Amino acid sequence: MIRGLYTAATGMIHQRNKMDTIANNVSNTNTRGYKKDEIVSHSFRDELLLRMNKGENQRALGPLNHGVYGERVTTFFQDGPMQETGIYTDIALQGDGFFTILRDGQELYTRDGTFKVNDEGILVTMEGHIVAGEYGPIEVGTDGFEIDHEGNVWQWDTFINRLQLVNFEDANLLEKVGDNLFANDNAGANPVLEFEGQVFQGYAEGSNVELLEEVSHMIVVARNYEANQRILQMMDQTLSKAVNEVGSV
Repeated sequence: MIRGLYTAATGMIHQRNKMDTIANNVSNTNTRGYKKDEIVSHSFRDELLLRMNKGENQRALGPLNHGVYGERVTTFFQDGPMQETGIYTDIALQGDGFFTILRDGQELYTRDGTFKVNDEGILVTMEGHIVAGEYGPIEVGTDGFEIDHEGNVWQWDTFINRLQLVNFEDANLLEKVGDNLFANDNAGANPVLEFEGQVFQGYAEGSNVELLEEVSHMIVVARNYEANQRILQMMDQTLSKAVNEVGSV
C-alpha cells in the first residue's frame, strides 16, 4: 500500500513537471527564435521484492517499480518559420547554428536575431548586449547596412565585419540562461563548429512551438495527473478505513 502511494505521488510530481515545461512552451509561442523543450521520461530501476520470515529462507515475490521520473530536458533545435519584417536590423538564420552574443564578458548564443543599433552605432540585442563579429563588435554607424547570406556585413559596398556564427557538436549540451540565450558551459565536451547555414536580413525566425500539438500534450498530461491523483485518494481512503474501522472491531 505504501509503495502504491509512493508510485502515485512520484507520478503526480512527474506530470506536474511536464505540465510546467509545456506551459513554458505555450507562453513562448510568439517568442522569436525560441526552441521548445520536452522532458524525457524514464522509469525507476526495478527492485526485487523478497518475503522474509523467521526461520525461512528468502523467497522472491517479483519485481516492483516505483514509477517514472524526468531524466532530462531535451531542447528541439529545428528551424522555426521565417517571417519577413523588412526591418534591416532583423536577421534570421536557417540551418543549425547560433549568433554569438557578448554579455558581461561571456560568450552566449541565441537564435533570436531581433537586433538594434545603439547610440554608439554598434549592433546589439534588444537588451543591449553586443552582437559579436569575427573582428570585434559590429560598428555599422547610423546608416543602413547589408548582410549577405554568409553573414558578411557591408556598408556602401565596403566590408565592415562578419557575424560570428557558430554551431556545436551537440546543441543539447547547451544550457538556457534566460533572455533566449544559451551557454556552452561544457566546452571541452561540446566543441564549437563552423556555421553552415544561411543568413537572411529583413527576416525573423519564429518559435518552433506548434501550439495545437502542445495543447494536445497538455490535455494528456492533465489526465495522467488526475489518474494518479484518484489512485492516491483511493489508497488514502482505504488506509483511513483500515485505521478507523477495521482497527476498532
